[in-house]
Amino acid sequence: MAAIRQILQRKKAAQNICRITKTMEMISTAKFKSYNRLWQAESDYHNALARAGYLMTTGEVALEHPLLSERSGPRRVVLAVGSTRGLCGSYNSEVFKLLAVHLKMAQAEGKQLDIYLPEGRLLNSLSHYGVTPKKVYTTLDEMPTYLQIEEIADDFIEQYIKGDLEQFSMVYMHYHSASSQLAQSLTILPVTDLIAQLATRSTPIWPWNLSFDDFHFSPPMYKSVEALAKMIVSAWMSACFMDAALSEHFARMVAMRNATDNADQMIKDLTTEYNRARQTQITGELLDIIGGTGALA
Repeated sequence: MAAIRQILQRKKAAQNICRITKTMEMISTAKFKSYNRLWQAESDYHNALARAGYLMTTGEVALEHPLLSERSGPRRVVLAVGSTRGLCGSYNSEVFKLLAVHLKMAQAEGKQLDIYLPEGRLLNSLSHYGVTPKKVYTTLDEMPTYLQIEEIADDFIEQYIKGDLEQFSMVYMHYHSASSQLAQSLTILPVTDLIAQLATRSTPIWPWNLSFDDFHFSPPMYKSVEALAKMIVSAWMSACFMDAALSEHFARMVAMRNATDNADQMIKDLTTEYNRARQTQITGELLDIIGGTGALA
């Protein structure tokens, strides 16, 4: 009887787990679909900015602006985006592996690397390996608003213009498609490096027959270049956060689906085990009754 009771307790626990994982899968699926629609809607805007940035950096006459020139200094910054919650497989470990590469490269080149990150589960990985972040953004949402991103971007842009910052990069999980999400590093500053990376994507940069010199600027070119550069930086920081959120919810959706399938299989196995144990108990009781009846006869 004790064994049967234990089987029932294990089955009940598996059923509770199954209900939880199904609920979490449904939540992540809904959020993934919502972010995916937004991701697709913003792709044209990001492509247009990439084309404008390409024209800005490929003119016959090089534009002179601090954001378009490289800096030489001892300090670099990486903004690492991990998951806001757990139960999403190896998401954070993959992001940390790439972040560790940045740490090793900075150490090898004698550079100071400051790590910034939003509050989330990636903090546990940093703490485990004894890495202390420079700053943790505790007020950022899962998908930060444009004003929040702009505030962060303006801070790094100001540091870069002053010459206090050699390079600013983001480490995040890039969403290629539903079958491919990979940890990626994207150089945001200098802007020329960012635009060079965007220009090598599968989306063609158009138009090839124009240059930035063919346009009339109001306000003057210097201010226009700075405004456009800030727009590109903010837009692609936003795109990185969007990719990270998409990848997180997809990873959690898959992880919870696998957990649900495993729980369902466990429930089936425990049901079979319970039926066998119950049948064995009933058979034993019948044999006892038959044996007792035979003794009385």
